[in-house]
Amino acid sequence: MTIPDSDSVPLSSEDALRRAALFASGLLALRDSPRFNELIQELSRTMDVPIAGVSVIDSGFCWLPVLHGVDLDSVPLSESLCAGVVETQIPMAETDLPANPEFADNRFVAGPLALRAYAAVPMRGVQGAKLGTVFVADQRVRPDFAHRAIPQLERATTRILEEASSPHHMRRVGRTTVEGLESLIRQATRDGDDALVTAIDRVMREVLPLTGMRGI
Repeated sequence: MTIPDSDSVPLSSEDALRRAALFASGLLALRDSPRFNELIQELSRTMDVPIAGVSVIDSGFCWLPVLHGVDLDSVPLSESLCAGVVETQIPMAETDLPANPEFADNRFVAGPLALRAYAAVPMRGVQGAKLGTVFVADQRVRPDFAHRAIPQLERATTRILEEASSPHHMRRVGRTTVEGLESLIRQATRDGDDALVTAIDRVMREVLPLTGMRGI
């Protein structure tokens, strides 16, 4: 998954710190990992849903580094179902999407995909950054989501975050991680944002031992 380069796309301090946390999380490199696809397929089977995935938020988009059941790379944040979960950090289990005016006109509900149920739990990264969600969706109304979905998703989220931050995964994506963090530090330095430089440097120091690389 490729997100816009921080040297060419201006970022607010909040968005830059979120992107730093994304690099540090290892979540941006899930697509090429069979292990994460296995975890999401297992979640799909356990929850008996056709669609399951991981979403991350960056540059006004909901990116989908690993997704089962639909061929999508990203969705504008304004059209995504995950935006509210990320912003509020409150899990959601919507058993009947068309019955809720907040979602009835969403293109993934009213359009050809015709989603009827959706559940998601938030993911947080270093320094509490709001990263994205682990989610499931169905084209059937799912009353059982009300009591079943969130505990299942929370367990899956724990496994995914642990696997993403494990040394063997971080060593595999170490170069991308370190180069991304260095790019953010350079941009913050050019902007004269000393507080942001310090915050991203702290992220760098936390993640470097896992990557087996040296930073700037």
